[in-house]
Amino acid sequence: MICCTGLVFYVESFYRNYVVGQFTKFPDPVAKKLRRALYYTNWDLQPKNALKYYVETLQVAEELGMSPFSDEIMGVKVQLAAFMEKIQEYQKAIQILKILKNDNLRWIEAAKELPGYAANRTRILGKTVGVSVKLGELYANQYVMETGNAEKELVWAVETVLKEQKRREVEGVKPDEGDWMSPEEIGGSLEGQYSLKSHSKANIISIGSSLRRKRSALSCCSSFSSGFNYVVCLKLPYHNIE
Repeated sequence: MICCTGLVFYVESFYRNYVVGQFTKFPDPVAKKLRRALYYTNWDLQPKNALKYYVETLQVAEELGMSPFSDEIMGVKVQLAAFMEKIQEYQKAIQILKILKNDNLRWIEAAKELPGYAANRTRILGKTVGVSVKLGELYANQYVMETGNAEKELVWAVETVLKEQKRREVEGVKPDEGDWMSPEEIGGSLEGQYSLKSHSKANIISIGSSLRRKRSALSCCSSFSSGFNYVVCLKLPYHNIE
């Protein structure tokens, strides 16, 4: 009985201090919906209820004017994709991340005249690289096995990192752009995570190793775990595109 009581206390304490605390920077109506979604994802797996609350989270966020390109809302969408992966709805997870990636790239092209564009471009492009890496992993999943698409996503991620790094080396870092990802961290995040065909995987590892050998003073503005199971809670300026 003492052991069980201690376990219950630990779970409740973990939920209160970690999960609830993690969402204190969300507006309360959004945080309440998201906490319910995560409860039905991580503690009492009920896919129907979890999906309901993820959808309601995004609906309430939109009603309150939260930017779909804020770290918070991008994080919710990534968490929704992770939930779909957890319940083995791999194609739905892929669809969510593809929409997120495409929306982000459209924002980068269309929002150049908005205030704060430079800093937000760095942030959003960095997150989009992570989304593409995760798409590569999902496409390479044994239940999907679209290795061509997997390689395409991973190559896009590497080429985007190289292109942005090269631009900064040639043109210099523009005011307010902030730091980009370091070659070491990006190379490490790409290497050894995916079950591609051997020749495709070797190509990606070779590129990642080459990146790590380069030295750069740039520091990483964001990182992506292999599980990609997170919601970022930084409060940044919101800029919507009508």
